Amino acid sequence: MDTENAGAGLPAGVKRIDFENGLTLILKEDHSSPVATAHAWSRTGSITEGDWTGAGMSHVLEHMLFKGTTHREGWRIDQEVQEAGGQMNACTSFNYTLYYIDVPASGVKTAVDILCDIMQNATLPAEELEKEKQVILREMDMGQDDPDRRSSRRLFETAYYVAPYRHPVIGYKDVFEAFTREDLMAYYKKMYAPNNLFIVVAGDIDPAAVEAQVREAFAGAKRGALPPMVLPLEPPQTAARIVEENGAVELCHSHIAWHIPGVLHPDIPALGVAVAVLGSGRSSRLYRRLREELGLVQTIDSWVYSPGEQGLVGISAEIESSKYEAALKAV
Repeated sequence: MDTENAGAGLPAGVKRIDFENGLTLILKEDHSSPVATAHAWSRTGSITEGDWTGAGMSHVLEHMLFKGTTHREGWRIDQEVQEAGGQMNACTSFNYTLYYIDVPASGVKTAVDILCDIMQNATLPAEELEKEKQVILREMDMGQDDPDRRSSRRLFETAYYVAPYRHPVIGYKDVFEAFTREDLMAYYKKMYAPNNLFIVVAGDIDPAAVEAQVREAFAGAKRGALPPMVLPLEPPQTAARIVEENGAVELCHSHIAWHIPGVLHPDIPALGVAVAVLGSGRSSRLYRRLREELGLVQTIDSWVYSPGEQGLVGISAEIESSKYEAALKAV
């Protein structure tokens, strides 16, 4: 039986519907501007790839789902979004993949229709897959050359010894090159079951019409048998871990991070506020003290990454090499 929740635990005006097949639909009606956004989320990312951990399959699907379905070729998806006056994009992280289309209010039906289609009926054309794999290989090389991406990767490799957050979302080249289209299709069919998806539509919408459209689109979709997600816990860290890597770059890209409790721990909201005061924006304490007063950094900010049970809080800065030691002491 489907269930609805328009009150407890939700912001004002938000409606949540949990379909019998496990799909979740979240709606927010807002007529303040004649625009809307439609999001389709899959609870898949680099940590959910199981035997293919390190292959970057979730990221590959991000590249492939707009390339065609059993109902539309890829060029038609592009054309429909453009004709609706919209724009589309996607992104992948450790534990989710997101596809979204922003449209004027008149394009909501088109956006929802396309997202419901790609989440169920993607064909992953072989020729497009080969093209996108070449694009991703170049992206991997660029990541090695980009000091910001490279330093971020070193941070997660250092902070996590056993949890799969230590592996890059994009994957490792050798594992990436090993999987086939059949392996990718099997992963898609398994992980894009309706009970592993949720759809969010917000803006100048008719909630009843969107609900009816999504209900019809997923009428034949059955709940899937999802693999259990049990992540290994990091052993307690007993001393600082320091990694320094030399490179031919103009500025040092530095990260200092600490382990924090899970996302549901009662301290997390307060931690988020403290981190914002410390290093979010030009009025923050770190920016004013280290950049404006002491001139020790080019940029600096603080952040919280809380994906589930094993998060980090950190401070990131770009520093001239001659000021590196002084800047770290000041931080």
